[in-house]
Amino acid sequence: MQESSTHFSVNPADLPSPPAAVARVVRLASDPDVTSEKLGAAISSDPAFTAELLRTVNSPFYGPKAPITAAARAVTVLGVRALRNLAICFAVRDSLRNSGFRAQDLEVFWEDCLRRGVAARTLARATGVVAPEEAFTLGLLQDFGMLAMLRASRKDFSQWGRWREMLPAARKEDELSHFGVTHDALARMLGERWGLPTLLVESMAWHHAPSDPRVPADARDLAKLAFTADLVGVLLSARSAEALAAARAAITEQFGIADADADRLLAGIAPEVEAAATALGMRVSRQPSFATVLAEANRTLVQMNTSYEDLTRRLEATLAEKEALMAQLGEANAALARLAYFDPLTGLCNRRHYDSLFRDVLSRASAEGKAVSVVMVDLDWFKSVNDTYGHATGDAVLRMASQSLIGACHDADIKARLGGEELAVVLPNTDAAGAYAAAERIREAIARGSVSTNSGPLRVTASFGVSTFVGSGAKVDIERLITLLAEVADKALYESKNSGRNRVTMGGVIR
Repeated sequence: MQESSTHFSVNPADLPSPPAAVARVVRLASDPDVTSEKLGAAISSDPAFTAELLRTVNSPFYGPKAPITAAARAVTVLGVRALRNLAICFAVRDSLRNSGFRAQDLEVFWEDCLRRGVAARTLARATGVVAPEEAFTLGLLQDFGMLAMLRASRKDFSQWGRWREMLPAARKEDELSHFGVTHDALARMLGERWGLPTLLVESMAWHHAPSDPRVPADARDLAKLAFTADLVGVLLSARSAEALAAARAAITEQFGIADADADRLLAGIAPEVEAAATALGMRVSRQPSFATVLAEANRTLVQMNTSYEDLTRRLEATLAEKEALMAQLGEANAALARLAYFDPLTGLCNRRHYDSLFRDVLSRASAEGKAVSVVMVDLDWFKSVNDTYGHATGDAVLRMASQSLIGACHDADIKARLGGEELAVVLPNTDAAGAYAAAERIREAIARGSVSTNSGPLRVTASFGVSTFVGSGAKVDIERLITLLAEVADKALYESKNSGRNRVTMGGVIR
């Protein structure tokens, strides 16, 4: 049940203020004529700030080519804008040290902020729409208004524990109900009070509505990054099917990135969050891998499916509820269709998603006269692994082999688990020679891998069959072509099995 509304008036005295030395650095850095010497001198006037800055810029997160030992040198190497952004981050963090919130609550809040910052930085690198460090600063600070609002209203911080797993639109509605104001509006007030750069203030203020025509043109890309990073932050906190769908949709709609590429970007966020925390002197918990996030999101699909069956039974039992229940069933079906793309054990495409992507690749290759190759992979003696070590070890072997396969393939390759221990890779724009080389890379990668058991390291091998299609520009029967390529590759795979296993056999080339 939602709490009753408690509106309050924002008193500027209740809002945090930046440390004086850092505020001076931010003001100086906004002057286009400031010199690195003058900015370095301002930084050096505060020994604690200087030490913090040098520790941060020398961390692996910023990765300088040589150690930086002086503030002026840090300005020269990083640039005025990057240094200004660091100063803002320090100022926000330090302004809330004596806020009255419990240390563990603040750690959770900053962990979520770091996830948004790294997500924005990752997207900025992938798209090139803005400088990555500018995106990181915005992502880190976009929810600062929330913390200030909780402090100013004297609200218990436990509210954040509930809001952090809500989708942004729902959370904003709840804020308005509780406070009569939202954190993006408060972010504008804080940004202007602190004298932050106008571009940063506008981007924070509009990060819930980046497509609004009132968004300044120069802030639109940053606002889109913040909007998307917000959804990624919810996904990493809630790990739900709903949050996964929302994050993928935002990445695709805002930046035109396909689901598979979006997942690769998401998979790189966890280690960078830990690196960013170390760089900024914050403490975060061990970040879950994206495979874990996917697995937990997929588990909610099972719950959704259970709800689906329950709704069906209720529909049969009471026709009076038919209209409402059908609407809920439709939503559950849409979510299932949208989310059931990946195998939860291995992280590879499942069979349905593989077939869909394979059709698209063959259609383009046929029309453009290009080559496509298929590699069928089957783990050797896998039944013996399950019989000897148990199914838990068998699952570990499948995960190891799948990760080895992913590491040996290119990003554009379609990597799938077709069932059991059978894997497959579709190689766009790849002829027979290239496919053989790719299959050999995968074979060697799997053979190098191992899984720990009570009896010591367990190694496995795999057998491979390859087939290739070369388009001519003429129209082809895609379904028949898929079947033919699979048959040729499977036949080659059986030849590998019959010839001693742990080898690649080339099938024919179809034209």
